[in-house]
Amino acid sequence: MVQLSIGDEWSLPSIQAIDNVDGDISHLVEANLLSIQEFLVEGIQYHFTTKGNYPIYFTVSDAAGNTATLTLTIVVSEPDYNWSSIPYYESLSTSTDVLTDLALLLRSTISYVTYGDARYVYATYDNGSQAVLYDIPSSNSYGKVPATGLDGWGTNGVINGDGYTITLNREHVWACSDMRIMPYNGSRTLSSGYVNFVLNDGSFDYRPDNSNRGHFTDLHNLWNAIASVNNTHSDHFFGEENGASVAPYLANNIFYPGDEYKGDIARILFYMTLMYPHLTLVETNDANAQEGSVYYGYLEILLQWNEEDPVNDMEMRRNETIYLEQGNRNPFIDFYSEQIVDFVFANGDPNIAD
Repeated sequence: MVQLSIGDEWSLPSIQAIDNVDGDISHLVEANLLSIQEFLVEGIQYHFTTKGNYPIYFTVSDAAGNTATLTLTIVVSEPDYNWSSIPYYESLSTSTDVLTDLALLLRSTISYVTYGDARYVYATYDNGSQAVLYDIPSSNSYGKVPATGLDGWGTNGVINGDGYTITLNREHVWACSDMRIMPYNGSRTLSSGYVNFVLNDGSFDYRPDNSNRGHFTDLHNLWNAIASVNNTHSDHFFGEENGASVAPYLANNIFYPGDEYKGDIARILFYMTLMYPHLTLVETNDANAQEGSVYYGYLEILLQWNEEDPVNDMEMRRNETIYLEQGNRNPFIDFYSEQIVDFVFANGDPNIAD
């Protein structure tokens, strides 16, 4: 028996057959691999995306007609994460459908803040200063922006500091205009946290004002950012048209967030697609990849960024700060080292319904 988890890759082993008369007859072994054919990547490499038991058979006959068969069962199960290591996830320890229950946990524990109050929830560096999205290490403001009360937003988003002046925006990482969903009741201010979401029929203004609470004020997706770069991002898809770069750039209508932030961006978008039904990360060249819809991406690039730019201390502090303010967490940060992305995206975007 071979035991694997959803998302694991496995290579077909070589089978040796020795007959006491004919000698080595390994070249005569025939394999029946029908049960795992759907998971074939290339050659002898398989990528298992669905739990279940998959028996495969190896059969060989000697010159005298004697036949032997070896049955190898591949058992694919959901990963056994140590959910109880973080009390927030403890209920998943007994779940029989972890992916669905994880999404429902995120939804059932959120308590939205207003769009106005989101300005004052700060991600911080280890020196206590505000981590401003898209602010690069070579800038004069990097690591200096205050993260205390109203000072962290300055005057209408303008902050004058020691040798720098910057203007901040609240950046929707999953762009507002690519988030065309609405509460089923059409409310722009949700008083009791998450409600079921439906596709925006055009009657719902997808941009919040400062008094509103809802999916467009989810703190995991909001981050105080350099205003000029936020405007450059707009509603463009994330990707790499000109390769990696220290600074953000826009090329061919594809936005690169900068080396320092690309992993953070990926894990925010992973959270959003798991949190909200209908929001969907697509692959490059997907026909649905249209700005101003519910589709965003690109998934294969985001998975690459997640690996290239691992979770750091600031990102963990941001996750903890949001948890204290909003009540839910980002599992792609909490279980990064356990490679939770391989499980969640084993079959592409999971699209967990309410």
